[in-house]
Amino acid sequence: MRPKRFFPAFLVGGGAAGFLIALPILGDILRCALCLGVLAGAGLSMKLWLDTHLAENLSTAEAAYLGWLSGVATAAVSWVVSFPIRLAFGDALGEFYMNREILPTSIKYLLRSTYTASFGEILMSLLLYTVVYGAMGALGGFLSLQFLFGSRRAETAAG
Repeated sequence: MRPKRFFPAFLVGGGAAGFLIALPILGDILRCALCLGVLAGAGLSMKLWLDTHLAENLSTAEAAYLGWLSGVATAAVSWVVSFPIRLAFGDALGEFYMNREILPTSIKYLLRSTYTASFGEILMSLLLYTVVYGAMGALGGFLSLQFLFGSRRAETAAG
């Protein structure tokens, strides 16, 4: 499998998801809700690729690979966009979440650690984002092919 084959689709889908995930509050909701933003980005990447390659069918492994590429793009874009936000407003955003009574304690600490202003921890988060978002993107690519675009794929193969 070659990444160039999926290039525009995973960059647009993953980039859009990464930008949304990097935004404070909205991104935190998309990130904490089972990586919903990453899954949506992989689904968008899948739709874009399928719309531009009508005569081709994807295997489930290729769909997972496209989703993984989308997840890695999401990680990179969200990290780049959130980097200045975390440096400038990290402590304030962390304290904002710590003062929310409605949130469970574990979620409060997770969100506070997300908005650390420590340069070293921000750099280390890129590795974590890449692994987690890549895995969730692969799952999103697989699931979107199976449940969202599987019927269209079967129609194309039959017709």
